[in-house]
Amino acid sequence: MSMNAPSKKVALVGIATAFSLLGDQVLYSVLPVYFDELGLMPIQVGLILSANRWIRLITNHFAHRMVQRFRSDILFVGALLLGALTTALYIFASLFSLLLAARLLWGLAWSFIRHIGVLEIMQDVPENVSGRTMGFYNGISRLGSVAGLFGGALLVDLFGFSNAILSIALVSLLAIPVGVKARLPCRPMFIRSAMSTSKTMGKLGLYPVIGFALGAVGPGLVMASLGAVLLDRLGTTTATLSAATLTGAVLAVRYVLDSIAAPWLGGLSDRYGIRSTVVWFTAIGGVALILAAGTNNIYLVVVLTILFFAMGTALQSGVTGAVSLLGSGRFQHYVTAMDFGAACGPLLGWWLMDVLKMEVAAIALGGVIYLGIAILVASMRADRVL
Repeated sequence: MSMNAPSKKVALVGIATAFSLLGDQVLYSVLPVYFDELGLMPIQVGLILSANRWIRLITNHFAHRMVQRFRSDILFVGALLLGALTTALYIFASLFSLLLAARLLWGLAWSFIRHIGVLEIMQDVPENVSGRTMGFYNGISRLGSVAGLFGGALLVDLFGFSNAILSIALVSLLAIPVGVKARLPCRPMFIRSAMSTSKTMGKLGLYPVIGFALGAVGPGLVMASLGAVLLDRLGTTTATLSAATLTGAVLAVRYVLDSIAAPWLGGLSDRYGIRSTVVWFTAIGGVALILAAGTNNIYLVVVLTILFFAMGTALQSGVTGAVSLLGSGRFQHYVTAMDFGAACGPLLGWWLMDVLKMEVAAIALGGVIYLGIAILVASMRADRVL
């Protein structure tokens, strides 16, 4: 693969993943603002936004086993189809049990999409460009998050929840022909052997701990609660339309960063090593969240949140790229730890917000967790960390 551009396979798998993410991402910008109108309770919002992560604690292992027995191309396209169908089920958002079931099905689909997509594009990628390659993939795939978070929220504001969701479900079906065009191998997935290098060291080290933190803070605490924080900072007289659209715009910036800066940010781990990038980026991200929790200035909250997202982009690209070189089994453990964190985050965040009556409780906790990871990794010898 060229150092300056992604391969055709990386691009096509990334585009297919982008279409599949549309329906999932719109919920993060819409539910925290519209949950009352949809007849949902705050705790139900936390359950809905975390259910797809909880089920992946099981389905990640299932996906790992299935890709060793069945054709990767069929499994990948089947997962893309299931993802589009679950989005269509979101139109029944007022029926909590059905919406919860749809989220569980999406978790199953995403286990296969992520597992097959990441490991297939990372086959035969040299270690010294693993972070950059993962950055390209993240950047392309997260275009779907940008469209889902901002465009989806805007569609809901303009045309109503059900009409917007149905339109997004139809568009997400485009993932299927793109996935077919990617021409994944018509065989069970080759399981790459762990590489005994100074970077991967043939072991997991603290990767599951870091993965848990990445999931709990970014996709969990911050994304699930940001809408409530921005609504509070805008004031009670501000229209719901503005709060939902602003939330979608801020969350979308995270994936704009993925699209534009991820290859460069991921490349920093290739250049300086995973340990250094984890320490610096978790420290900066943690401080940004704590400062955001302590200010009432809406503009400063937005800027600090975007800074945190930039740090998350670098961490996701660098750490995930390094772990993927350890093979399917160890990648499964890492992403399961990340999913466990992402599953705990929304529930814990909304519970804290309800108990403490503070909308910023969740992002403040996220800042503490990131700083804790920075201190932990910095205090340990490199050969015992990563």
